[in-house]
Amino acid sequence: MFIGEKMFEYKGLKIYYLGHAGFKITDDKIIYIDPFKLKNNLDKADIIITTHNHYDHFSENDIKRIIKPSTILVAAVNCSSQARKLGLKDIRLLNPGESTSIDNIVVEAVPAYNIGKRFHPKNYKGIGVIVSIDDVRVYHAGDTDFIPEMREFQNIDIALLPVSGTYVMTAEEAVEAVKAIKPKIAIPMHYGVIVGSINDAKRFEENASKYVKVVVL
Repeated sequence: MFIGEKMFEYKGLKIYYLGHAGFKITDDKIIYIDPFKLKNNLDKADIIITTHNHYDHFSENDIKRIIKPSTILVAAVNCSSQARKLGLKDIRLLNPGESTSIDNIVVEAVPAYNIGKRFHPKNYKGIGVIVSIDDVRVYHAGDTDFIPEMREFQNIDIALLPVSGTYVMTAEEAVEAVKAIKPKIAIPMHYGVIVGSINDAKRFEENASKYVKVVVL
């Protein structure tokens, strides 16, 4: 763990919060989701997942720092043009509702969109992801509001939920998402870099902890 990493461990799975919507998940493989403004001393990625093509989620400069020839990129279909520039041999583009498997890991693309905002319309085809590693299921919401599809998610162990408002859910809306998804653990994200602050995360923690264990990293 390098300076600036914040880590939570669950059933042997290590989840590092890298800031904004960025996470590193390690087990047998090293997985990054939406890496952005990464620090130094970085592990090279076996798998990189990007939820949509906005610069703070598909950050070409950050991705180039952690790829190796064998890195597999799993991305929303709207990342296609940026993804092709990376020169990776294995690029998997997913629409909402599609999935892909890599050894013991399954990545399911689920809807992520705004309701009543123009930033991430449903037809933009941004995604959240449910990453299943053996028997652990981690949901990364991507940039989204609290949407009806969240009620359909099953057996989520850890939910990584945006709380900043503006482009995504507010802390209060993220609490409603927790009540619908019913994860074992919730971790707030998407604050402190572009929009939102630690106060949003703390407000989420205060209200969501009535329903779920909350870990603020």
